[in-house]
Amino acid sequence: MTTTKERTEMREELVEQGYSWEYIDGWQPKITLYRHAPIMSQDGNVVSPVGQKVGNLPGNPKYVLSKSKIGMLPYPPSNACECRWCVANSVDVEIPEEPKKAEPQESILCQTCGEEVFALTKAGALSRLRVHTKTHEGAK
Repeated sequence: MTTTKERTEMREELVEQGYSWEYIDGWQPKITLYRHAPIMSQDGNVVSPVGQKVGNLPGNPKYVLSKSKIGMLPYPPSNACECRWCVANSVDVEIPEEPKKAEPQESILCQTCGEEVFALTKAGALSRLRVHTKTHEGAK
């Protein structure tokens, strides 16, 4: 359990790193962080470059604070960023684009109403058709 003093200190540190004042009270269970400092191997090679998006991390304030100290913050790096890593490097960083989600390719017609149900796979389309047919049962 953290004391009030520890909680206040943690809140102030998080605010210094760019988090909102309310973060400690209403944090999300999972968060996405961006690397503002590269992760280097012992040989000096870049293992994780600046701008890399790391998702599905714990949103716990203690965890987020520890990651912010090594250059992982909740917003992408940019020239406008005022963190110590971006200010030191002041280099344009390109954030990789999110991969586009595959569009539905399979379809099945509802025999009751003739509506077409789409999904990525045939099994997915059948599953969606089952859910769709339940809407007909409620209309009776």
